[in-house]
Amino acid sequence: MEILEGYMKKSLLVLSLVLAAIAILGLAVAGCGSTTTTAAPSGSTTTAAPSGSTTTAAPAGGDIIVGAILSVTGKYAGGEAGINNGTKMAIDEINAAGGVNGQKLVLSVEDSGSEQAGAVNAYNRVVSKNPLFIVDSAVSSFVLAQMADIQKAAIPTYAMGESPAVTAQGNPWVLRFSTPDNVTPVAAIQYVLDDLKKTKVALVYVNNDFGKTWNDAIVAEMTKRSMTLATVQVFGADDKDMTAQLTKVKSAGCDAMIVAADPNTHAVMLKQRIQLGLAGVTYVGSNTAVQPQTLDLLTGGEAKGIYALTSSVPPEDPDPAVKAWNDKYKGLFKIDADYIAADAYDAVMVTVDAIKAVGPDKTKVKDWILANVKNRKGMGNVWTFSPNGDGGTQVSIAQVNDQNKAIILKTFAATK
Repeated sequence: MEILEGYMKKSLLVLSLVLAAIAILGLAVAGCGSTTTTAAPSGSTTTAAPSGSTTTAAPAGGDIIVGAILSVTGKYAGGEAGINNGTKMAIDEINAAGGVNGQKLVLSVEDSGSEQAGAVNAYNRVVSKNPLFIVDSAVSSFVLAQMADIQKAAIPTYAMGESPAVTAQGNPWVLRFSTPDNVTPVAAIQYVLDDLKKTKVALVYVNNDFGKTWNDAIVAEMTKRSMTLATVQVFGADDKDMTAQLTKVKSAGCDAMIVAADPNTHAVMLKQRIQLGLAGVTYVGSNTAVQPQTLDLLTGGEAKGIYALTSSVPPEDPDPAVKAWNDKYKGLFKIDADYIAADAYDAVMVTVDAIKAVGPDKTKVKDWILANVKNRKGMGNVWTFSPNGDGGTQVSIAQVNDQNKAIILKTFAATK
């Protein structure tokens, strides 16, 4: 009996140890791939945790979660860095002033990895944290792929890209904090033909929704004028050599080229155009051509004289308040603010005003923005929201000077 009793005690002890080990193992497995929560130092750029996600502070009772989906890694990381910086700068300022109605804002960033599937997965990871609103990608095809999830989540989601298709879906939860591309490409071709008086124009564009939007808008404008482009060249988003496209531009005898591309491609094209003897061909780029990240890749006057269509150039804005804001931004992030950083900053500030007015209610915040934000001058744009969710109304034409800085030549209101 004693032997049996001792055996039973030992068996129970072994079983307890096994169950404890299983519990520990279960916790370890559950931790794999989860969101890491880290406190970000003031003024620093939010970095991705190994799982591709990060939260700037541990959510506490009553905090307001601000979601963000960005290309922290991959080919679009440089172009979207400003979204992260502008969003974080606004949140830090609001929290330093006591928060919103006593509540702190907490930024939760998910990395898309610069991939469409990654952007969809990142959106669902952010949604699981129950954010009040989400600052989304500038890559419009990513936002389009998220549409069903955005509709289901019923969270105000701010598209930072320009494709008109984003707000044409009829999704009531999508608001655009940028100037849509149903205006900008038309302004580009009009400026080339009417202001610069060019006659043989090439169009070079990236083979995605963004580039195709530029192609469609420019071709339509040329058709209205009974004109045709001298040549149209297309390249892939991952292409690293633009020699073939530029050679075609040269052989067509073009006096101007309009280029819709991402920052790295603009930099490659601007370098190679010099090498191929195309420096005399007027270069008019999409907004990323004059982002500081792009210009920093160019030296020796490679960008001098180029033009770009953008919503804003904060360092050159005539408004002293915007210049002061850019100086603060540069002090924090060691680079001038670009249009997308300013747009992201404005998105947070506009939403904060909505929360102050109607409280942290997703539907009321979204409805307040649509109803009340009219002719609001921000750090990067003038905001007037249409019923379909389009907010940006400003287009600026900038030119790069011999100090490698983009200078605003002309600014006007876009017609939606």
